[in-house]
Amino acid sequence: PDSHPSLWLPSPLEDDTVRAMRYTRLLATLFACLTASTSAQSADPTSLLSPAEPLFVFEEASNQEIELALPFGSQDTQHLTFGSMVAPDFKGHVDVSIHGQYTYFVVDDFEVGVEAALWGFFQDDNTAGLSTSLVMRYHFFQAERWSAFAEAGMGLMVAGDDVPDTGTSFNLMPRLGAGVTWQLSEDSSTRLISGLRWHHISNARIKGEEDNPARDAPGLYVGLMHSF
Repeated sequence: PDSHPSLWLPSPLEDDTVRAMRYTRLLATLFACLTASTSAQSADPTSLLSPAEPLFVFEEASNQEIELALPFGSQDTQHLTFGSMVAPDFKGHVDVSIHGQYTYFVVDDFEVGVEAALWGFFQDDNTAGLSTSLVMRYHFFQAERWSAFAEAGMGLMVAGDDVPDTGTSFNLMPRLGAGVTWQLSEDSSTRLISGLRWHHISNARIKGEEDNPARDAPGLYVGLMHSF
């Protein structure tokens, strides 16, 4: 063996060949791993490394979910309400209205808004009228799908004839009452709203006591309240 060292020591040519084969196998392995990683990212769209799903998209979706999850009555939420009211004074006179409201929660559970209404006054001389009102509601009790509230407001009304019959065509319409809201379904943004309020019509004696007969009646109302 000592006289033939080439039989057990690799030649320089053999060292280069082995080294080249090792480098080739290493490059092939790295390429295979890279290909497998790319395929896995394409198959999993939720991967944080996937170019199809950048990180900011997930953050935006999370913000939208938080916004949609805001409970009813949260500050800065807005609602449109459309409904109707009937108010008999038990003296043969009935006032009926169709109204629309816009309300805004200035703080949690307290909303302020405006209302416009079309009226029909069924009295000795039937007539129609229009009103606009400031409305306020405080939702003092909140459950999973319903709330209870107290309300107050003040309105101005103009009619085509005197209301009541011996009064004036221009009147004030203060209100006080209470009611409830009920979410129509678990994921719905629409609620049923209903309540009972003190319905009052008078001209605040702008033409003297004799021309201010006034009218008082319980007003029962119902409507649909939609958040947006």
